[in-house]
Amino acid sequence: MKNRFVFVCVFVASVSIGAEQVPQLSHAIFDRVLKQFVNASGLVDYTGLQAHPEDLKTYLTLLAQYSPDATPERFPSRADSLAYWINAYNAFAISGVIEAYPVKSVRDIKWLYGFFNRTRYVAGGTQLTLKHIENEIVRKVFQDPRIHAALNCASMGCPRLPQRAFRPETLQEDLEDDMQTFLNEQRNVRIDRTEKRIYLSNILKVFGSDFTDWYTQNHPVVSATVLDYLQLYLPQDDAQYLKQHPNLKIQYIDYDWRLNDQIFKRE
Repeated sequence: MKNRFVFVCVFVASVSIGAEQVPQLSHAIFDRVLKQFVNASGLVDYTGLQAHPEDLKTYLTLLAQYSPDATPERFPSRADSLAYWINAYNAFAISGVIEAYPVKSVRDIKWLYGFFNRTRYVAGGTQLTLKHIENEIVRKVFQDPRIHAALNCASMGCPRLPQRAFRPETLQEDLEDDMQTFLNEQRNVRIDRTEKRIYLSNILKVFGSDFTDWYTQNHPVVSATVLDYLQLYLPQDDAQYLKQHPNLKIQYIDYDWRLNDQIFKRE
């Protein structure tokens, strides 16, 4: 698909603030896209979505017109803002793939890493890249390492894309559930007790300071390691093993850049 999406209609829900009815952004339409085109493994039916992009187009229109920066009155809480930015990142990534599809990897789109730091999307009237949304907004402003289990870069090495949009009213529960799922997948965390080694997703290396800084700020320790953070989510016996082996050798797994397409299978 070579043509850019044409923005169409916009839907909002109204909530009462004071004496006025202020439109509050709804993510229901993106929720519908995910339920229809994402399977239980978090893989996307890009072929089907490319053939029927109407709902995605409409949601992109919504994102283009509203954002926490452009229309803060529509985002009354921190959860409203964070849900918007996570959904925006995921929707933009999907739309970027749809425009270039068929491809085998997002790294095949334009040039190396152009997908993340050169392709621009409109949020609240401002053109932004995926890299900017992730690093300058989601990570910097919200400082919650659980977002790394929520942002999906359209690759097999990413956390699973959920079959639901993030909503402010259930955001904390969803982030907790998604991090629990991410860290309990063998492809992301695997302990080899014979070798006294732990294999970890490269996400935990690239963004390691997000996990350790959060842990240090929220627990009575002077410094922290990624293993400390893992203990919050792993099964009790694994968490206890990490606690007893703080110097366990870490080996990071090469990132899997294959497209998270349903025509492929997770290994």
